[in-house]
Amino acid sequence: MVDSPQPAPLSIRLAQRIGLALLAAGALTLILSIGFDLDGFGGGLIQGAAVGGMLVGTYFWGFGNGFRRRDRPQWLPSRGTIE
Repeated sequence: MVDSPQPAPLSIRLAQRIGLALLAAGALTLILSIGFDLDGFGGGLIQGAAVGGMLVGTYFWGFGNGFRRRDRPQWLPSRGTIE
């Protein structure tokens, strides 16, 4: 009999979806701000907010992905002697 993994809780799936949405929105905002050639303080503010949103999205995506994989066996290096 094969044990099928249990689906991730709703909060973990939600964290992953929020992370992916922030990544996509940040990338789109960054591309649009560069494409419209926004300069000065406002342009830098928008570009910085876009990069910040992508970083927060990456954190949430990794957070959800780590919790989803926590019960799987992980790879370990060899515990043999070093020659």
